Amino acid sequence: MIMIVRSLVPLAAFTLASAPAAAVVYSNPTPIEIPDFAEVESNITIAGTTGTITDLTLSFSGLSHTFPDDLVMGLLNTEAGVGFVFLSNAGGSTDISGVDLTFSDAATQQLPQSFFGLGPITSGTYLPSNFSGFLFTSFDNLTSFSGFNGLSANGTWTLLTADTFAADIGTIAGGWSLDITTSGTDVIPEPSSWAMLIAGFGLVGAASRRRRTTSVNA
Repeated sequence: MIMIVRSLVPLAAFTLASAPAAAVVYSNPTPIEIPDFAEVESNITIAGTTGTITDLTLSFSGLSHTFPDDLVMGLLNTEAGVGFVFLSNAGGSTDISGVDLTFSDAATQQLPQSFFGLGPITSGTYLPSNFSGFLFTSFDNLTSFSGFNGLSANGTWTLLTADTFAADIGTIAGGWSLDITTSGTDVIPEPSSWAMLIAGFGLVGAASRRRRTTSVNA
């Protein structure tokens, strides 16, 4: 079958063009209930992107908690086996309600560190703020969001949120999102190539992925 297709369409029919870089927001708007002294996961599954990641920021909407210092948050790329803990020991004991946060390596300041008199957490864009140095125990740990650069955006991304002490709870009412820019370096075919490519679509298979559960330890 493959030999017949090649004999009918000359190799010269393939004219390749570079796809431009693209920034896309991928969201999971499902509210996240943060249980007392426990962990919760929320996933975003991405498919169909080209190129590799060149920039990534993470946002969540409507964060409320009765003791923000309890919170530890991290992002996992389960296919690549890497993770990045970007929040811990921030905001102290002051209740927060309906706060919208974005975390970016390009921000200019971190969240207020707990118990340094820096005030409560307010909506805004911040640098990663893992003041207590939490790490994932079953994944390789990155030191910034740029550590995801060079990876494919496709696959399952997991936001892990942990409440590390008893007696307080919270919620992320509007869910969370990833803003990902890819290099767009994958090639795309010119119209003269489509006939040959369509004939080969039946050869494309599906790969199954296994999801792992991960805990966070200091």
